[in-house]
Amino acid sequence: GSSMAITGPNGSGKSTLLQIVAGLQRTVSGTVTRRVNDAEITVENFSAYAGYTGPLVNPYDMLSAVENLQFTVTDSTAMERISDMLAYFDLYKDRNKIVKYYSSGMKQRLKLIHAFINDPVIIMLDEPASALDPISTQKIEELIQELKQNYTIIIVTHNMQQAARVSDYTAFFYMGELIEINKTETIFTKPEKIMTENYITGKFG
Repeated sequence: GSSMAITGPNGSGKSTLLQIVAGLQRTVSGTVTRRVNDAEITVENFSAYAGYTGPLVNPYDMLSAVENLQFTVTDSTAMERISDMLAYFDLYKDRNKIVKYYSSGMKQRLKLIHAFINDPVIIMLDEPASALDPISTQKIEELIQELKQNYTIIIVTHNMQQAARVSDYTAFFYMGELIEINKTETIFTKPEKIMTENYITGKFG
């Protein structure tokens, strides 16, 4: 029922953290505990609860959008959502087109559908608006606002304005370290750490 933005300059560890949570990378040290509705979930079972999209997710270029999504869906209900999701992301008319001939923005929208299609409990989005035009970016942000009523959404973004628009909570990372985490309104109006304030005001990063 809420959304969290993980933000910070390039190379600060945002994407690495999300990939570790998603089970796509191993930790060098330390441990990760995944809990869904107060129940601890193993990394092997976590994919049943979470949808992820990011640089490690790429569609099959020689298949159509529909064929790509058919590989992704886990049940008949998700299969029925394919057309609706393609329509929402303005890909329906190109649904049978080979993805190799998609623009970068179209491929990005297809990757986003992969994260949503199986109706997960947790949705993890790594820079979901990269390569998207302003209209598509607005649509993604509106979708996040809509979905966070019923899902937990974690979004990695270096765009502070986007974090302010879509998130209830914001975590600020720098050089692999969590500097501050708080309600987004507090982060942007009264941050506790001077490093957070400097980043928000553009003094570094």
